[in-house]
Amino acid sequence: MNLPSEVVIISGDSRFDPSVDKMAQLEAHELLNAAGRAGRAGESSQGFVLVVPGRVVEFDNQSNLINAHWMTLQSIFSQSDQCLIIDDPTTILLDKIHAGAFDQGMPAYFLSRLPASDENGTDAPIRNVISRSFAAFRARQKGDKDWVESRIAAAFAARKNTEPEGEEKWLDRVSGLTGVSVEILREIVALFSTAENFQTTEAAITTLTDWLTANPAKLLELVRPENIEGLFTGDYKKLVSDQERGAFALPVIIDMLRKWLAGLPLNVIEASHPKEDAAKCEYSRHFVLRIVPDFAFVAGLPARLLAAQNGEDIPIPITLATLGSCVREGCDSPESLAARLASGRSVSRVAARAHYVELLPYFKAGQIDETFEQTMDRYRAASTVTLFSKL
Repeated sequence: MNLPSEVVIISGDSRFDPSVDKMAQLEAHELLNAAGRAGRAGESSQGFVLVVPGRVVEFDNQSNLINAHWMTLQSIFSQSDQCLIIDDPTTILLDKIHAGAFDQGMPAYFLSRLPASDENGTDAPIRNVISRSFAAFRARQKGDKDWVESRIAAAFAARKNTEPEGEEKWLDRVSGLTGVSVEILREIVALFSTAENFQTTEAAITTLTDWLTANPAKLLELVRPENIEGLFTGDYKKLVSDQERGAFALPVIIDMLRKWLAGLPLNVIEASHPKEDAAKCEYSRHFVLRIVPDFAFVAGLPARLLAAQNGEDIPIPITLATLGSCVREGCDSPESLAARLASGRSVSRVAARAHYVELLPYFKAGQIDETFEQTMDRYRAASTVTLFSKL
């Protein structure tokens, strides 16, 4: 099972082992893995697990004796399984930044997500983040305050080198909020300074993917490297540089993305992967769960940049205002996004797409500077006309 839940009830503590042709006791990791379904980050911070033993655990209150099976259960849920030493992965990343090794990979990605200096040029924002991290807590518990201060100083110095000056301060604010480097944000601003590049959702996506294809290393700065690695197998892991990894991954990701935006089902998207798993759609599911949210974040950057540059009162072109949501929902236009959202979560993405295709002939032409509410009004009008045409 791979689903969030608040309550998990495990019936029994044994399973049939075909190798010995009889029931065998479940291993601790098997029970704990099932118990881990209760409570998920982003869903429920805590969960409740009830284990119903396979055999009755009798207890004699008069003689204070308990069934021997109780000892078996205790061995499954031993202290070593309950209490694990947890390390903060940012410890290694901060050590690498301190050593100056942050040009690529996870250290570069982590550094780009740290906030820049405040209005006075001090390290207060980055100090606030790092000093409150679990890595800093562990270091203070060991009495190593110098480690915390040295890592803050190194991260601040490395991050400060990327800060712009003068009129581009607004870029730095967006960088601090998004974790994307000013250099990349500046390139995205230039990409979407030409109206032809975002006349349609498809044009805007093509603008982004063409830019990434020309600069493949930037993919690893914008999309979490571990998510890309999870989409591929041994050949990808053998590559050394971000340039090579991006060039290897982008053709597959772009092909899967276009099929996703076209509303195609997972089995069709799966066919884009060189190691296609037609039975389980393993790669297309990973793409949807891991790559799509990251790419939706990237697609939302142009609108965020326009708002920061021009102010919240200046209308943002509808294709850019909805670009991130279109990627997240698997839609290739503001109109198809309206149909998807109006259909509700009880309707599948593919069914919502079919509904949009049915309405498409009845959509009135929209304006590039319209709001999404106006797009929804056009959707409602098309739905009404469709109902009358069926009478």
